Amino acid sequence: MSIWECIELLNEFVDESDPDLDEPQIEHLLQTAEAIRKDYPEEDWLHLTGLIHGDTFPVGCAFDECNVHHKVAKGNKTSLPLAALHKHGAYQYLMNEEDKENLKWLHVFNKYDLYSKSKVRIDVEKVKPYYLSLIEKGVSLPKLNLGGLSLRQDDTATSFTQPPRPTTASEDEHLVSKIHAILDAVADRAEMHAIIGAQRNDWNHLFTNSINAISLTASLMAGISSIPVGEAAPHMLAFKLSSVILFTAATGMMLITSKIQPSQLAEEQRNATRLWEQLGRSIETTLALRAPTQRDVDEAMEKVLALDKAYPLPLLPGMLEKFPEIVEPTRWWPKIQPKQSPQAGGNGWSHELEGEMRGILRVLKAKDEQQYTTLGKLLLNMNKTLAISGPLLAGLAAISSGLIGSPALGPMPAFLGVIGGVLATAVHTLEHGGQVGMVFELFRNCAGYYRRLQEEIASNLGETDVQKRENGELFEMKVALQLGRSLSDLKGLASYASPLCEDEDIKEFAGKLF
Repeated sequence: MSIWECIELLNEFVDESDPDLDEPQIEHLLQTAEAIRKDYPEEDWLHLTGLIHGDTFPVGCAFDECNVHHKVAKGNKTSLPLAALHKHGAYQYLMNEEDKENLKWLHVFNKYDLYSKSKVRIDVEKVKPYYLSLIEKGVSLPKLNLGGLSLRQDDTATSFTQPPRPTTASEDEHLVSKIHAILDAVADRAEMHAIIGAQRNDWNHLFTNSINAISLTASLMAGISSIPVGEAAPHMLAFKLSSVILFTAATGMMLITSKIQPSQLAEEQRNATRLWEQLGRSIETTLALRAPTQRDVDEAMEKVLALDKAYPLPLLPGMLEKFPEIVEPTRWWPKIQPKQSPQAGGNGWSHELEGEMRGILRVLKAKDEQQYTTLGKLLLNMNKTLAISGPLLAGLAAISSGLIGSPALGPMPAFLGVIGGVLATAVHTLEHGGQVGMVFELFRNCAGYYRRLQEEIASNLGETDVQKRENGELFEMKVALQLGRSLSDLKGLASYASPLCEDEDIKEFAGKLF
């Protein structure tokens, strides 16, 4: 059936809810259309909308020819109240930006839909040619988005089909909600690590200063308790006991600080804060450039979990091992996969670029990562020695202070008590005031930085389908920025990709940042 035939068929349908039963339905449609035509003579699409809107127009009459006969014959009154849906601001959550723009036309249409009925009869045959011409030419509806609806040349409507797309609008909104939830969690983690990092840095200064003050005070009391008064030697018991108590307290506190390494804890939190903020900026960039995909959500979740594992918030028992048997680069990232950006041609990759990246990969592993791993081992051994020596000297001073005044030992206990306390203070100051643990953690993080860059390069080179790699030119620029080099500098590292080049022949480092 054509649209006009559907309209004429409505004359046979009785709407008991309509008080104007003495006039045919077609005249109500034309009253609306003609009223719009009078006020908006240039908007022919709106004239046609007024014609087909139908106070009782069954869903499907104009949109699905297969349902017309069934609905009309059965008297199935199913309206299409588009204007009514928005009359009271309902269904706003279902609207996209285009809907909101079109809402003004719905408000315009409302007054004609509801208030255009009158006793003035419409000459159907007189206006029929005009509306048939609109139907026949199939006027474009520039202000309306009808999705897959289109009119055939015979004036009937094709079935509604949604064009294929990766996700529906509701799915897009769901993904955006997920990514925003992750972004909120990331921002919260960054803030928590920043707060805890500042707290642990304060711990380091507080413990260092307090322990040093206690050790020096205990040494002073040990010396005073050994001073003879006249010919007698009363040993000044109060000073002696105070010295023993203070040295014992200093020993316990040194053991605790050597175990938890507050300066190293502070560095962990500082680096974690930087990485969480970096992740947050990355997610924000994704949202700014395009709608997120499920892969974006999955990758963000993996990065969140990897960072949580690398930098735990609890102090005990989740604390990272401060004296590992084997020094490994810190790892805070999940398995890296190429960020596919398919383009025509070679996707920015060439044999020269591949050789350049293989050379960089070789130098990173042989020099940069190895350098910071070696330095990390050196600092770890130094820190172990200091962590043992401090409490050991303080414990020795505590024992010696307790033996002051023993005739058999003479002045030796006092000497060991004072010297042991002073040396314990010096060792503790060097370990924690010098933040040896922090420097060790810094070296591990630097090694991790270069290990991650290696995995990024290896991941792209390992993808045999060049079209599935990250764009080569963009990737080259990112690598140059991460190494602190210019693009021309990177090309000079290509020679190290040759199998004829031995590791001992590599004299330069890939990174210039650290």
